[in-house]
Amino acid sequence: MSNENAVKRKLPMTAGVRNKLIALAVLAAIFIILNLILGGRFLTLTNIKTIVSHAVFPAFVAWGMIFIFTSGIVDLSLGANVLLSANVGAICAVSLGLGYVGLILGTILCAVICQHISCRCVVTLKIPSWIAGLGVALVFEAILSQYAAVRASGSGSSVINLGDSYRALGQMPGLAILWLLGLVAAWLLYNRTSAGINIRAIGGNEAVASAMGINKKKTLLVGALIGAVFIGVAAIVQLSYNSFVAPQSGLNSISTIFKALATMLLAQSFSYIVSVPVGVFFSAIIVMAIFNVLTMFGVPSGTGQEICLGVIVILCGIMSQLKYKGVVK
Repeated sequence: MSNENAVKRKLPMTAGVRNKLIALAVLAAIFIILNLILGGRFLTLTNIKTIVSHAVFPAFVAWGMIFIFTSGIVDLSLGANVLLSANVGAICAVSLGLGYVGLILGTILCAVICQHISCRCVVTLKIPSWIAGLGVALVFEAILSQYAAVRASGSGSSVINLGDSYRALGQMPGLAILWLLGLVAAWLLYNRTSAGINIRAIGGNEAVASAMGINKKKTLLVGALIGAVFIGVAAIVQLSYNSFVAPQSGLNSISTIFKALATMLLAQSFSYIVSVPVGVFFSAIIVMAIFNVLTMFGVPSGTGQEICLGVIVILCGIMSQLKYKGVVK
């Protein structure tokens, strides 16, 4: 009997390793084929660096999403949160002269406050999460647009530009180090803490989780807090990479998180191979590689790539739900 148990314990590990190797082999084959089609331009060191640099922002947003969305909250204000928090960080760093301390603390603190407001609308006011997210997004966009208008009337510039200062976290090697630290933090928090376990329990079966004594309200707020920190770091990355983040209105901020949404959904479809945080790490590369290839094939960066992005989001959503039976809520 002990030998049979030992064999059973080995089988899942063997199957898991096999699935990972198959997935990596398929991905490598696709990349090699694309590189041949593109005449060797795809897998150059410069292009790989470009893909990785562009993958960091959606990866951090997606890591934030898994702590917020997994518990059942579909928050569409994350894009507006990124825009507002990035500009608050720029104000703290440049206008207030606080440098990197102001950039990091100001951005993350703003992201946490914004996310707490959005989550409170759901938890306390009992507003459906997607409705609350849309309403809060409009508020955040309006605040930033009003600030931009006032600033433009005074200084001629609607946003604060970091210039060449305080941009180390948006350039290599700082960008890569931050990305790897984010992966480690997301994996530990999601898989090795009671907060991560409770979030997955609430999202998996709320009734069973409540019967086990898990406090739903507390879990949602803790998940929002953790997710907000990742959203804040994403805002820092976006600001540091571009040197400024422009305001948007009319819910256009939602488009800011579409690639991250595709990344999260694709990572969920890989959950039988690797844990979701690790899946986000690789999915961000895959999603950005797709857009890199589209650019090389001459697909317009406006309408053409937006259509492809919509299709990718839908396909990733379908893939992420293939393992579920019944109606998806």
